[in-house]
Amino acid sequence: MLRALLLCEDDLSVRIMARVFKDLGVDVEHCLHALGAGKALTSDCFDAIAVDDQVSGALGVLNQALTLPGYEKSVRIMLAGTPTSVAAAFQTGAQVILYKPLSQDRVRYGLRAVRNLMARERRGGSKRIQVDFPVKLINEKGRTISGVMEDISDTGAAIRCVEQLSSTRFDFECTLPDTQAMLRAEGEVVWQRADRTFGIRFTDLSASSRKTLIEWLRTRAGTKSERVLTAKA
Repeated sequence: MLRALLLCEDDLSVRIMARVFKDLGVDVEHCLHALGAGKALTSDCFDAIAVDDQVSGALGVLNQALTLPGYEKSVRIMLAGTPTSVAAAFQTGAQVILYKPLSQDRVRYGLRAVRNLMARERRGGSKRIQVDFPVKLINEKGRTISGVMEDISDTGAAIRCVEQLSSTRFDFECTLPDTQAMLRAEGEVVWQRADRTFGIRFTDLSASSRKTLIEWLRTRAGTKSERVLTAKA
């Protein structure tokens, strides 16, 4: 079974994280203090380490994991509430950011992606269907940011952007490869990586767009190709 270490003092956040991890088949060891988390790292091995930026010494726990044998492939997660803590987390090796305040739906989407990453690292990397085509994000001020879709489902997507995002809610649009269908949706960022890849959960996808997307995904799932490539705009 996959295992995660959770360093967090907030009862609600602990309940949400533990419940979602459990639903995803990940066993959780919970620590209230950085000292206890540090001891747990040296006495056991975890596939993921999640720390809350409000806990004193949380960044030090992520740093410690980077120095210990057996943690080269562990996924490092920060529960972050401020832009400052996000920047600091990436500097100390965090790979995924989950934004606070946490909600069960957003955490479920984010941790599902994390769980898949944990499983791939545990297996040494597994084949999966990916996509690679251009997408436009429009923030709340109407500014357009270019990106590349890395994967997509009927509930969300991973998008690599040309710059860091300063907002967590976006409209986005793209043309699905080999179709004339323009996909438009509203979404929110639920996690991010240091390489400017963002996990987007769809919050508003019309029935027609969802039907088009599901049909397109079904055709891709039936192909032998592992990667869908189109010319980038």
